[in-house]
Order: sequence, then C-alpha cells, then structure tokens
Amino acid sequence: MEQEEKINWDKLLKHLEGRDDLHRDEELNQEELEVLLLAEEINMRIKEEDPRLRFPVQEGWEELKQRYEEKTIRAKRFKLYRAIAIAAVLLLVLAPALWLFLSQKDTASPLAGNQVQLTLANGQTVELDSSQSAVLKTEGAALNGTKLVYKRETELPEDGRKPNINVLSVPKGKYTRLELSDGTMVWLNAGSRLSYPVPFAPDNREVTLEGEAYFDVSHNVARPFVVHLKDLDVKVLGTAFSISTFGHKVHTALERGKVSLQAGNQSLALFPGELGVYIPESGSLTKSEADLRLYVAWKDLDIYFNDNTLEEITSRLEREYNVSFVFEQESLKKLHFTVDMPKNAGLDKILNNIKFSSGQVDFVNKGELIKVKQR
Repeated sequence: MEQEEKINWDKLLKHLEGRDDLHRDEELNQEELEVLLLAEEINMRIKEEDPRLRFPVQEGWEELKQRYEEKTIRAKRFKLYRAIAIAAVLLLVLAPALWLFLSQKDTASPLAGNQVQLTLANGQTVELDSSQSAVLKTEGAALNGTKLVYKRETELPEDGRKPNINVLSVPKGKYTRLELSDGTMVWLNAGSRLSYPVPFAPDNREVTLEGEAYFDVSHNVARPFVVHLKDLDVKVLGTAFSISTFGHKVHTALERGKVSLQAGNQSLALFPGELGVYIPESGSLTKSEADLRLYVAWKDLDIYFNDNTLEEITSRLEREYNVSFVFEQESLKKLHFTVDMPKNAGLDKILNNIKFSSGQVDFVNKGELIKVKQR
C-alpha cells in the first residue's frame, strides 16, 4: 500500500512568509509542493492587481491547515481526490480575493485575452489582425504587417472638435508597434496599454501610458507631446525615449533629444544617456547616467540584463513570455546575472544560460509555472 505523504505545515508557512532560508536544506515532498505551488500561483496572478490580495498567511493559515486535513482524510486513498482537496481548500480560503480579481479583469486589466486589442471610442474591441481591416479603416487606421498605422494628419483638427479616444492593449507574451496620426512611432511592450486621441488636439499631443513603451516623437514645436503616467508627466518636442511603469518605480530612459519630467511641483530635465527615476510612494524624482540598453533592448526584441538580480530578471521574463516564477528560497532572488540573447531564442535557452553560467540555480518547468530552486 502506498505510504501517504504528510504535510509539514510549519515548514510551508515559513516558505509562504519568505522565511524559507531557515529550511534551505529541507526538500518539500510532493504533497507540500502542490500546496505551495498552488498558493504561489494564485499570488502571482493577483499581486499586480492589488497587493492587499496576497495569500492570507497569518489569518488564513490555520483555516487552510484544518480544512486540508479534514478533506484529505476522506480522500487519502486517491491522488486525484487529494489534489482536488488541495485546490478546494485554497479556493475556500482565497475566494473573496479571487472574486475581486476575476471581476476586475474584463474592465480594468490591459492583459485580458491573449491577442493585441484595440478598443475604439464607441467601446467596440477588436483584435489586431487582417480580418479587421474594414473596422480599422473607419477609424482612419490600417495594419502594415503587425504595425497599426493611422492616417497622417494633413491639416490641424478644428478647435472644439471632440477627439475619439482609442486604447491599444498588449497582453503578456506579446508586443506591437504603432504609428500615430502625427507620425510619432510607438513600440508597446507586453502587459501594457496606451490611450491616445484620434486626431490629436490642434495645440498639443497627449497620450496616457500604463506599462512600458518606447516613443520616437515627431518634432513639432507648436504642439508639444506629453505622456501622462500615474502622478508623472513626460513632456517632449521631438525625441526618442523609453518609459516603464512596472514595479514600484517609473523609469524614463532618454536616447535622443530632451524631455522634462514633472511630478507635482518637481521638474527635472533629462539629456541623452540619462535615466530618470520617479518613486510614487515617496515622491522622489532623480536622474543619473545609466546603461540605457537595460531599458530599451526589449524594443529590438532582445533580452538584456547587466548584473541584475534574478528577481528583476524573472519579473521581466514573466511579462515577456507570459509565465510565472516561484522561488523555493528567498535568497535566490538576490543572485546576480548577465544575459544578452534574442527573445526568439526562447525561454528555455535563456533559463539554461542562467543555469549553466552560475551553477547555483535550477529551473523546473511546470507549464506556465516555473519553480526556481537551488542546485
């Protein structure tokens, strides 16, 4: 008769609280790993929506333990039943968070679906493919390969004319390009959304960004170009720069021209080769010289890191390849690596490059969930 594997709840709790370094030499059995991976997968899927919806370690742990043990008593003879019991327990504990997360997905997230989508001013949403050419034409747009191109302005729009607001959304694992009606080129990366008027106003050009984009702005002194972010505006005339709002900081990397960063009463000018960093939580706005390729390589479909932490690397890889990473030990997040590979090399080759360059980490691929463990 197959021996039933037991759950070490104290050890699992330390993993979920980030104190797993205390047990770095203790291997998880299969049943413990199932519980941990399910909890962490739910974490990964909700943490970008609202950090308050994290797995309720302190409040829910005793309930999780009790309900799991009750259900596995009835299901211990069948592995399938045991797996279902684990999932059911997690759903019971996390039901409120999951309900809120799922109910927001259709209306608030730029990541819904698995194709690049354009939302028109009338609320209609279309996927960007050749079958939508008639719809795009009515909006003054067309697809040139995978690039969305708007008809170039031949004259300034009339004052008082209400523009149509279009929203371009790119899910994780995707990437797209856009040519706006003023000739400005935009590269929009995975997990990002750009809102823009069609046409632009006669005296300015304003767009709103969530996520990451590279702009090559058409020069027009009379109509400054402004990128609105949360609590920060980037104002330009004609220039090329990248912006990322992922994480807890906003990064603006300037390759050409000049931009002005404005946050409340603060203002900061960036020159080529400089990186502006804004921290919304503290209101800090600073700049420094930087390796700009760290912030623009994605535009050329390259995966590039220069002595970055594994936590920083996996955070980007999650968006680029639409996967989730779970760390077996918190200390592994702080390891540093350098990577320079084309994105089309594939995730497996990139992870193997990291694995064999250090001999310290290994990756266990479970479909869209990848476990990071010590070798």
